[in-house]
Amino acid sequence: MNSDTFSNIIQKIKSKPVIGIIVISAFYFFGILGILSDNREWFIEKTAFNLTLSFIILLLYQKKYNWSLIWAFLFCYFIGYTAEYLGVNFGLIFGEYIYPDTLGPQLGGVPIIIGVNWFLITFCVASLIFPLKINAFIKVIIATILTVLIDVMIEPVAMEIDFWNWENNEVPLQNYLGWAVISFFIFSFYSIIKLSVRNKVAIILLFWQVIFFAVLNFFL
Repeated sequence: MNSDTFSNIIQKIKSKPVIGIIVISAFYFFGILGILSDNREWFIEKTAFNLTLSFIILLLYQKKYNWSLIWAFLFCYFIGYTAEYLGVNFGLIFGEYIYPDTLGPQLGGVPIIIGVNWFLITFCVASLIFPLKINAFIKVIIATILTVLIDVMIEPVAMEIDFWNWENNEVPLQNYLGWAVISFFIFSFYSIIKLSVRNKVAIILLFWQVIFFAVLNFFL
């Protein structure tokens, strides 16, 4: 396959967001069923792959590629990973917790994929909130609150399926305050650089992230 043929295939896929939506929906839907089945461990082990695939699909259907997108990802990854590193190694920002090897390769006790996860969540939330015709600061506040609420759903499931483990198996209030601070900085940066959040699959991805953790919270 030459480069022109590959490029044409990519362009055809990009022109049909339904393909990305179907792939995302299938992975999250069967991920839910798999984790609730007797094959739970096999599906949980594929979490890093699912996050990577979600990231690739999100980028594939991004409307506008520019430096602001690159800077947004780098900033989000850096601040997200740094905050996690300080939490895991020093109990700062979020509290005392550790990552087992469930989420794949680690650096400094933090899964490499975790920065990507921060970007997935914050970009998808921004794609929902930032287009609203309201004050930019209010958008940042709403996006921050929504992100913290998503984490409220994530935490019980994350402990149950061994994504991470809190000291004494209790999520401290400090964690949610930490999420609020880090999310606020990330959304503020997105707003300052005027990140384009026009994306054909972002809101669907956010929907499935919420459904994923909401359903698992109910059944686990």
